[in-house]
Amino acid sequence: MSFLYFLESLRTPVLDKFFAAVTHLGSETLFMAIAITVFWCISKMDGLYLLSTGFFGTLINQFLKLTCRVPRPWVRDPDFTIVEAARADATGYSFPSGHTQSIGTSLGCTARFSKNLIVRIVCVILILLVALSRMYLGVHTPADVLVSLGVSVVLVFGLYPVFQKARKEPLLLYLTIGVLTALSLCYVLFVELNTWPADIDAHNLQSGIKSGYLLLGCGAGMLFSLPLERRFVNFREKAPLFAQILKIVLGLGLVLGIKAGAKPLLNLIFDGHQAANAVRYFLIVVFAVVVWPSTFGWFAGGCKLPSWAKKTLIIILCILLALMCLAGFLFWRMTRRTNAEPVSTEDANNPFITSLGTTMLSNHRAGSDNTPENTRMALRDIVENSDFTVDMFEFDIHLTADGECVLLHDGTLDRTSNSKEHFGTEGVRPENKTLAELRELNMGENFVATDGSTPYKGLRGEDIPEDLRIITLSEALEYLEANGDYTYIIEIKSSGRQGKQAADRLYDTLRQLGILDKAVIGTFHNEITAYIDRYYPDMLRSAGVNEVIEFYFSAFFGLKREFDFDALQIPTTDYVINLGTSKVINYAHKRDIAVQYWTINDREEMEYLQSIGADAIMTDRPDIGADTLNRPR
Repeated sequence: MSFLYFLESLRTPVLDKFFAAVTHLGSETLFMAIAITVFWCISKMDGLYLLSTGFFGTLINQFLKLTCRVPRPWVRDPDFTIVEAARADATGYSFPSGHTQSIGTSLGCTARFSKNLIVRIVCVILILLVALSRMYLGVHTPADVLVSLGVSVVLVFGLYPVFQKARKEPLLLYLTIGVLTALSLCYVLFVELNTWPADIDAHNLQSGIKSGYLLLGCGAGMLFSLPLERRFVNFREKAPLFAQILKIVLGLGLVLGIKAGAKPLLNLIFDGHQAANAVRYFLIVVFAVVVWPSTFGWFAGGCKLPSWAKKTLIIILCILLALMCLAGFLFWRMTRRTNAEPVSTEDANNPFITSLGTTMLSNHRAGSDNTPENTRMALRDIVENSDFTVDMFEFDIHLTADGECVLLHDGTLDRTSNSKEHFGTEGVRPENKTLAELRELNMGENFVATDGSTPYKGLRGEDIPEDLRIITLSEALEYLEANGDYTYIIEIKSSGRQGKQAADRLYDTLRQLGILDKAVIGTFHNEITAYIDRYYPDMLRSAGVNEVIEFYFSAFFGLKREFDFDALQIPTTDYVINLGTSKVINYAHKRDIAVQYWTINDREEMEYLQSIGADAIMTDRPDIGADTLNRPR
């Protein structure tokens, strides 16, 4: 960590942007583009060497992540900060570094088979820059990147002689791919059948499972396709430069089209199971190895076309290039921070809009990192805390089988409670159980404290404290109203009929307590948004998903229009587009709409959002928020 703190001391806005750009060189998409380009245009065997090395590296990387389960640097040391631009891609476990692994194998292989000294030097420099970027951005430790570099070096130099010998002995090639496929199958069985601890990072586990099926599909695809290519296609890699460029552009476009287009159909066929990814990547490999290369004879001949066809093709390519430039420009505009000065909010009628320079503080999921989320213990830990206070409470509600609203974030009870053990099955949903049945659960079962301990695990029956049993909406609001003057952000998680019933129950509760004007209601379900508008127009609500999209593009293009919601409850850059800008906030404030951001745990980002006029910030670290924000009094 001392080295990371040293790099943190060197950070500047310019270096932040530079390393944030450099780190994307380690992406999966770039690796695939390099490998396919080499396979199609330079050397089939070198392309297979590059692909196989990358696949073996990914397999090792994912295995180590799930078995070692090393937290990210800022999780291990809460005082350490990362560059916020890197947070969105820094999900799951830290060890080892996936980006470093990807760039180490792709450019490492390139450097190994290249005869050009300059190419080799550039490859090595780029590998080291990406490795350094992961540490500079604060998302990996030196151990993370060094192990990834070490694995890359072993694979690059270990597999190179194998693929050189395979040029004359194809059986060796099939044997190597067969080993990769077999190991991928073993890995899939390992991740699917292993009993993982309750506190495992769910995102990382799903990513690991997805990678296993992906690699299985790729390995099987190569085993199936390579003999067919050798027997029936046997394409030539060489072609005139213009034809090579056309081959790559059209081919990669088709590959990306298959990758994106086949996804929804296969997910529907496989009912969302990860096996869909195995089939999808199998099809991609078959297309890349056999189908598209069957056209390479035409490319090798110089793409002979009538003059009118050539002119048409050139025009199309120019249009595509212009569209790519436009897309790049729009991407830059949508992801950058704007420089507009915050507008005055003195004339705002919305009670959730604060004066400039002040921002309300809300906890996230009814608590903080110190206590199990959405429990009475979490509420009490905030209310009775002598070190800080909050202005708002944010929590999520689901409807039970007997019509009670309870505090719960997920659609099932697995992640936070002992539901699987208690009810004897996975995936139990709150709407399928009564409140009395849900009261039997320990809602702190899987809570992991900041020191890594699980203080409430194993509590059963009468040993479960009342403040760790599931709590109803009414109980939570009555407790909070009796112990402070708070406002509320409440999200309806249920959809369909249950979501509408939850809205009914929520409205009745707020009205009975006389706090309709103190709560902003949110939901990700458009039908619930429409239901609230129709039956409860006096209930304040935040924008639905479609409304956020519509709002953003209206703000982006400066359109003059009004909206029917009272608040935007949004992230900053979770979905690529940067919603944390003064332009977005100004556009909202001019329409009397409050802007409330989730989930902000970084001190610098809190300060920035406050400086551009954010009205509220939801955080897992209310202690940091209380120490950072100027809040309305």
